[in-house]
Amino acid sequence: MLTAAGISPVKSWLGCAVLCLLSALPCAGSVVPPPRPVSPVVQQLLADDVLTEEERAALRRSHGLWDTEDLSTPVHQAQAALQLCRFDDPVFDDPSLPIELRAHAVWGRGNRLDALALLEGASGLEALSLSGRVGWELNDDESTAILNLAMQSPPKTAVEEVARIRAARQHAMSTGRTGDAYQPILDALAEVRDVRDPLCWDALVEEADLLIEKQRYTEGVTAAWEALELNPRLAIVWYRLGLLSARTFDFDGAQRAADALRTLDQRHHLANLIEAESALVQRDVVTANARLGPVLERFPDHPDALALSMVAAELSDDPATVEQAARRLIDSAPGDPRPFTTAGRLLSLHRQFDRAEWWLDEARRMQPSWAPAHVEQGLMQWQAGDDDDALATMRTAVELDPFNHRAANSLALLEELKTYDALETPHFIIRWSPGVDEALARDMPERIEAIHDEVVDRLGWTPSRKTTVELYPDHQHFAVRIIGLPDIHTVAACTGPVIAMEAPRETLGERHMGLYNWESVFQHEYTHTVTLDQTGYRIPLWCTEGLAMFMEPAPRDWTMRRLLAAEWHAGTMLAPDELDWGFVRPRREQDRTLAYAQSWLMIEFLRSRWGMDGLQRLLDAYRDGVQESNAFPAALGVSRDRFHEDFLEWTGEQLQAWGLRPEPSLDSLVADGDATVTRDAKQQRLLLRRGLQQTLDDMTRPADDGDAPVQWTMPDQPRRTMLTADSVEQLLQRHPEHPDLLRQSILYRTGTTPTLDALTIERLESYVRLRSADPLGHRLLADHWLIVEPARAVEPLETLAVLADDDPDLWMELAKLHRGLNRPDAALNAALRACTIEPYQPVHRERAAALAIEAGSIEAARHQIEALLLLEPDQPTHQRRLQAIEAMLER
Repeated sequence: MLTAAGISPVKSWLGCAVLCLLSALPCAGSVVPPPRPVSPVVQQLLADDVLTEEERAALRRSHGLWDTEDLSTPVHQAQAALQLCRFDDPVFDDPSLPIELRAHAVWGRGNRLDALALLEGASGLEALSLSGRVGWELNDDESTAILNLAMQSPPKTAVEEVARIRAARQHAMSTGRTGDAYQPILDALAEVRDVRDPLCWDALVEEADLLIEKQRYTEGVTAAWEALELNPRLAIVWYRLGLLSARTFDFDGAQRAADALRTLDQRHHLANLIEAESALVQRDVVTANARLGPVLERFPDHPDALALSMVAAELSDDPATVEQAARRLIDSAPGDPRPFTTAGRLLSLHRQFDRAEWWLDEARRMQPSWAPAHVEQGLMQWQAGDDDDALATMRTAVELDPFNHRAANSLALLEELKTYDALETPHFIIRWSPGVDEALARDMPERIEAIHDEVVDRLGWTPSRKTTVELYPDHQHFAVRIIGLPDIHTVAACTGPVIAMEAPRETLGERHMGLYNWESVFQHEYTHTVTLDQTGYRIPLWCTEGLAMFMEPAPRDWTMRRLLAAEWHAGTMLAPDELDWGFVRPRREQDRTLAYAQSWLMIEFLRSRWGMDGLQRLLDAYRDGVQESNAFPAALGVSRDRFHEDFLEWTGEQLQAWGLRPEPSLDSLVADGDATVTRDAKQQRLLLRRGLQQTLDDMTRPADDGDAPVQWTMPDQPRRTMLTADSVEQLLQRHPEHPDLLRQSILYRTGTTPTLDALTIERLESYVRLRSADPLGHRLLADHWLIVEPARAVEPLETLAVLADDDPDLWMELAKLHRGLNRPDAALNAALRACTIEPYQPVHRERAAALAIEAGSIEAARHQIEALLLLEPDQPTHQRRLQAIEAMLER
């Protein structure tokens, strides 16, 4: 993923799927609330002297603040158990309990038939509402009539009004009228909450569930938090927040929700279910099965447990267990599509598109009017590149539920995609919005085919189908394509068979994310396409990201190398278990950038130690479904932990090769009394300015990740020690190859003019040799030689352009230099690189066309003039130029 800072064009194929959702959550972090006090209103009521002790006990029971003495009757105990979701509490065996309480507990265990039998003949509003919902799950023909009856029954209390609203919501689902019913249901819940009974947490629970279903996450989570303020023992709310955390890769938040449930009940089954889903999101089948075992032992028909067990079996290639769980689900609830939708969603997350399609088809077959299954299937089909199927599915989804934000946005873009232009190459289908984007689209065919050849040759794998490349006109279109909501901070994404890219442009406002080298980004993304296909989408995130960065043509920049050095010296490199999720749920600000950098370096280490054959063996193991902990011994003959230990040792050697682990260290020289530190603040500022701001060790810059740019500084890294000029010179006599000393000497010796003396040039050349990735030395040398001897400026200037990767001005500067040296081919190539970074800039295209003519590449000149006609169709000069070019070609 590439940010506006342009540190490195890297992209997380999985992280992109949740970035929009993360940005929509409250507090820019976890949806699981920190410890919160009980609502002040409840506290004030409990302290009111007017209440009798029985009224105060009733208030404590209602708001989850009871103690044992407050639960004096079986009804009180049953109500408390339902708040805790303790559905197998012995109290429910008491036949004297009201039917709706006993039925709710039986239903909570997953025993729908028994629950429906208990409710038969019941006439209370709560019993009717529950009976209709259970009947819907059983595909009972009577369920619609029962729901109608519940909707028409006059409620006597706020709780009964919520039961009536639940019946109306279920009725809308079963009849395909979700859109019509949405706003009236939301208004009815608001009336309960604001007018009828502001302390009715049941209304907030239902409101939170409805809003989250519609992707109104901030409002939904806020309602859930408010419900917990009114009753901190609401297990169902902790459960829903925990699941939402797991689904957004907030595994710490998911664990906090599970821990909160265990404070309510040490062996809470819902805590196990949160941990199981969290494990499956991380593709940890072993942990998931360990958590599911006790739940299925207690509740063999629990729908959520059975759904997760199906996913675990699918990911383990265990068809017998899949069949057993599916059969049990269908037998116990032949009309409930939710478990099958869960299975499809999780399998789609792991790009198991064929199996996800099967489960989502089953969910739609069970309840054709239930919109969420259609939404999930439409999004899955779109990610899989099946646009026609996705369009048909999403049309149905929006017809059923026009208030689902993801579905509505996705459908609008799918409809728009039908108007896009397209062209095919041997391995790609390129699509773009009619208009100026054609200029870039026409640049692509030859270049992406060359990238295909390089990536396939190095990785030894050809994707099984053509890859679709979608070029979107602005940031909003791109964001909707990726997740269905127009809010995501990156410029390119790979779903496997589809690569989506935002137009690399700089415009006012937030319409575009900015310039980037689209060829470099494309090579990164296409590496994902190849490795995902090569491993059946089973490759871990660190490996596909590391390989994608390994395949990028530009070297790792100085900032990323310095980050690796700082983390290695501080002992804070990411552990194996932290690496994958550093991409999408970083604990520290720099962890996402570190995850990319460390993954790349791990691939370099693997290749240097075991060669490309070792890498292929590891990819083969992933394709065969071998878990990460076993893949390393199988492919490389070492455990994952041993690999990590050896990698850290090798990294230290690499840092020495990069000039980032000098011996002795500068700090040790100061500590030994061999040098004097300058305390002149003015002199410090002067040296820092001379050091080029982007190369300073104490600078800040936006992290290279998919979130909005944030500032980070080196961890545990104080401001670089600056020695006096005399100390630097004395120490260089004993340590002439010390990069830190050379750097400080250069900063002292660099005057206000770009020309340098012989000793400074000698030290600069030594510094560049020792720290080839630091732009400082190359910039100073380039500036000097441009004045003194232009031919010698070519090498440092070209190195600067390559290191920057996304700066068109450097390439144009190089093109001008080559032209002055009478190197027309080199000048043209440099200008074309500038056009790659800023393809919508007419000035670059004009210069490239002129240089192409000078180089005798008339076809290349025509290509640039045709692009100018697309960019500036009302400019008559371009038409005349094209006519002149055509005449030249005829001659």
